[in-house]
Amino acid sequence: MSMNTQRITVSLPGYLYEDLLAQMPPGRVSRFVAQAVEKELTGLGTDPVEEFISLQKKLPKREKNEVLKAIKKGRL
Repeated sequence: MSMNTQRITVSLPGYLYEDLLAQMPPGRVSRFVAQAVEKELTGLGTDPVEEFISLQKKLPKREKNEVLKAIKKGRL
């Protein structure tokens, strides 16, 4: 599954930026920020079942045979 992305520029306080770089491995900052923004905008993060149902609505629909093939391969 490919994901459309949009490059943006944001400003962070220096201390926050330094903490982010200290805690994130290289190449993971964008993913972390995207997940944090999604969590904040959706209000999710406390109930895994609620998160799954919400994300399920956003994901592309898959045919049963596609899902079974992915499960057999060990990924979706």
